[in-house]
Amino acid sequence: MLAIKIQTERGESYERPALGVLSELVERIGADGDHFVIVERIVEDPEVYIQVWHDEGGDYQLEHRDGSAERHFQAHLPAAAEVVEVMARWARQEKGWDAGPGWRRLRLT
Repeated sequence: MLAIKIQTERGESYERPALGVLSELVERIGADGDHFVIVERIVEDPEVYIQVWHDEGGDYQLEHRDGSAERHFQAHLPAAAEVVEVMARWARQEKGWDAGPGWRRLRLT
C-alpha cells in the first residue's frame, strides 16, 4: 500500500491504495469527465502533490508541486506505465524519484 490519497475528476477518492489501483486509474483517464488524477501524501500539505491530466490520444501531462508556485513542474510522458512509475516513486519518496522526465517549471498566470 502507498501512503497517499487519490482524487479523480469523477469525484472518487482512495486512501492508502495498492499500486494496482493507482495504475488502473491512470490507465483509465482520458475521456470526458475523467481526465485527471491527483495524488497527495497522507501527511497533508496542500502545496505538495503530484497529478496527471490526459486527453485520449495525447501524451500524459504530469505535474508535481513541492511548496510554492516556484516549485511547480511539468513533464509530458507518452505512456500511462511511465506516469505510474514516477508517481509511485514520488509516493514512496524514493531518492531521485524525479530523474527521467524532462521537467520544466510551470508558470501559472
